[in-house]
Amino acid sequence: MIRVDEWTDFEAHDIAELALSVSDEIHGISGRGEAELARLDAWLDETIDEGNCDEVRRQLLQGFYQSMGFHGDWQDYFSAANCDLAQVLARKQGIPVSLGILIIQLGRKLGLDVEGICFPGHFLVSFAGSEGEVYVDPFTGDELSLHRIELLLRGALGNLATLTAEHLQPSGQWEIIERLLNVSKGALLREDRMTEALRCSELLLRMKPGDPLETRDRGFIYEQLDCPRFAADDFEYFIEQCPDDPVADVLKVQLAALDLSPKPLH
Repeated sequence: MIRVDEWTDFEAHDIAELALSVSDEIHGISGRGEAELARLDAWLDETIDEGNCDEVRRQLLQGFYQSMGFHGDWQDYFSAANCDLAQVLARKQGIPVSLGILIIQLGRKLGLDVEGICFPGHFLVSFAGSEGEVYVDPFTGDELSLHRIELLLRGALGNLATLTAEHLQPSGQWEIIERLLNVSKGALLREDRMTEALRCSELLLRMKPGDPLETRDRGFIYEQLDCPRFAADDFEYFIEQCPDDPVADVLKVQLAALDLSPKPLH
């Protein structure tokens, strides 16, 4: 399995291997998910018959969601476990971006032309079909009409939103991993798992060095971890880079309230 320090060319690695390296880094445990991913590869070799792209796509989706039993987690959608690909592989449930990563991985191993789409509010997968693009909701495995996709868009952006070709542009692996990390960070923050959320933020800053918004978010996490000096550094950086942002004034108040006095050693 690749390591995070090997993230130099995102397109040079399998998407699932990148996602598992994210899991390793966030949770501080290496090697999880590798055996389950290997079993999925073996399942592909044993069960998917040759055919045209439409037939192979249907076999893949039916097998993944029905035979293998993968499904979207309706009951605990925002759980951090649904963002951790190692746990998704073990539990066979996840959310659109984590399940979508697996569909992309498996589809490409079968030679299908499959891409991920970082659609507003709901990650999608597209397949090149014999009669054009086929869009799939990885949460359910359902093929989606453009009308249903526009309803998803309106659910995310409001009833006045209109679907355009730009919304359906394929995303590169860099963007998909960024999406996975942002969703993971949000889930971990909701569960008050600050140390792991900090690791997400650090990985995002590795991808976007010096990004002021992510630096600001890291500052909030440092504040929750009772690391006021690190929080102050990040807040000051954001204020310097984005002086006209309304949040900058809020952070100035927070900076003044931080206790930056040296802590006594016992």
